[in-house]
Amino acid sequence: MSALRIALLAGLLGTQLGAQILAPRQPKWTDKWNFGIGGHGGIPVGEFREHENGGAGLDLFLGFQPFRREPLSIRGNIQFMEYGALKARAFQDVCDTFGCYTEEVEYDARNHTMFLFQGGPEIMAVDGKWRPYAFALAGVTVFNSSETIAADQLSGQTESRSFFTSSNFSTSYGGGIRRVGTRWGRETGFEISARYTRNADAEYLTEKNIVRQADGTWIATPQRGFANLIGIEIGFWLGPYINWNERR
Repeated sequence: MSALRIALLAGLLGTQLGAQILAPRQPKWTDKWNFGIGGHGGIPVGEFREHENGGAGLDLFLGFQPFRREPLSIRGNIQFMEYGALKARAFQDVCDTFGCYTEEVEYDARNHTMFLFQGGPEIMAVDGKWRPYAFALAGVTVFNSSETIAADQLSGQTESRSFFTSSNFSTSYGGGIRRVGTRWGRETGFEISARYTRNADAEYLTEKNIVRQADGTWIATPQRGFANLIGIEIGFWLGPYINWNERR
């Protein structure tokens, strides 16, 4: 009888231990966050193409799944792109162990940049290694032009200041595909996407809009109109946390 009781107790204990080992982790609201970062290139189209050839920059986004393991995600996007620049040269005093001498250096005299701050819905397939996705965003585009004063010969320091800034309502529509794996419990992978950004009433500067006068001063006349572009992005995606019992 004692042997039978010991066997029953061992079996019950084993079942309880197995249940504890296989018990899934409790879902958390932080599981639903996802993040992406990548580099992108912008190709002006239409009217914008007549004034600029394109540029490159950085793309960041933060997303949240309101419903666990569902295609919908709310996405916030910040994008930076430099679309124009002017190089200049100046002389600077340099000292080392062998003495001091003057050398010619190159620096960015002017930079023209575009910032996007947008948000909206994203839809992505929730299963499979290759997952297509699409998004529609709206927000604000900020155009900024800055200039750098030539480096001081003695200190080598430069001074940069913004001399033109404007903003306008903008929208973006796009999609791509992600190659998804699982690491540390979260879905991760690389992504490639394309988007069309529409700036219907933009005001911006290019080097063609900045003219040097006979007295040495500069006059900047902003360009106004459409500043639409097509962007190509390649980056890394960190997706939501998926419990082992949720994977399909």
